[in-house]
Amino acid sequence: MPDWLAYVPRGRRECAYANVRLASRVIGTIYDDALKPVGLRAAQLALLWAIVAMEPVDMTSLGRETATDQTTLSRTVENLRRAKLVSVQAGEDRRVKVIRLTASGRLRFAAAMPYWERAQAEAAKLLSLEALQGMGRSIRRARRSTATEAA
Repeated sequence: MPDWLAYVPRGRRECAYANVRLASRVIGTIYDDALKPVGLRAAQLALLWAIVAMEPVDMTSLGRETATDQTTLSRTVENLRRAKLVSVQAGEDRRVKVIRLTASGRLRFAAAMPYWERAQAEAAKLLSLEALQGMGRSIRRARRSTATEAA
């Protein structure tokens, strides 16, 4: 038997990536379904949340804070702009794009919160939200220290 076959029975259940992806798909569906009445997807709400917390925010800072690659970030921001939920303007340095929520974006964000609360409660039935928050803090801390070491 080839050596790699030893991984087959146990590997899928132990793999951090596979388990995180499974959790992401299941939890993402809970939030996506909950947010349908307000016409948002979970990823869009998460990005709106980051924007409102940091605004005005430039694309580079937003991408760094959300750990989103530039292509995905640009596409999602453009979709939010077309939906008139965010404005994108040139910064002092014309090469820098600055993002803010529009009045419509603020209203949609506020309207989404009760649906987010329901999704949060549903997600809590499957996973420990405290454990997830701790994991998020650990990941952000590790990313900051890695970025500091690289600089």
